Amino acid sequence: MSSFKITFLIALTLSMTACGFRPLYAPPSENAAIQGVYAFDVLKRVAISNIPDRKGQYLRNALVRLLHPNGRRGEALYILNISLTEGTSSLAVQRSAEATRANLKVTGSFSLESLVAGGQLHSDVVTSTSGYNIFQSEFQTLMAVKGARERALDDLAQQIRIRLASHLTNSHSKVLRQ
Repeated sequence: MSSFKITFLIALTLSMTACGFRPLYAPPSENAAIQGVYAFDVLKRVAISNIPDRKGQYLRNALVRLLHPNGRRGEALYILNISLTEGTSSLAVQRSAEATRANLKVTGSFSLESLVAGGQLHSDVVTSTSGYNIFQSEFQTLMAVKGARERALDDLAQQIRIRLASHLTNSHSKVLRQ
């Protein structure tokens, strides 16, 4: 590795620490002038409302595992409301006009509401697309759709967690600075 590359990497690393960059899920530094907010401490205070249908139940369970890995502690300060929509589009079409591959697109609209102050704090839309094969056997196709749906819902849960953690840690950090 050339000395220019090494110097550049060192300069990049030092500039990242100078700008206040901190990993999202890292615990706050004890010797920092302004104490940060630990994302998991804030996420433990988010209650997740029920989501209709089986796919909603699956997404809610995935979010519970991600937001409350050790269980939800303390009184809930926020409530997360989510609505899901789903659509399918055919991709690979044979000459006989039969599709052999499809995409399942799942969209989740979510809003975070404060239980203390009341009102909506944040809302957003997340989307995930997962592909699956269409087989001649109906059972195989159903299992492929189920797997694609679960992959898409797991991805939605990850996206929602990241967006909530980012919003909540930023808003709590602003409150601590005041």
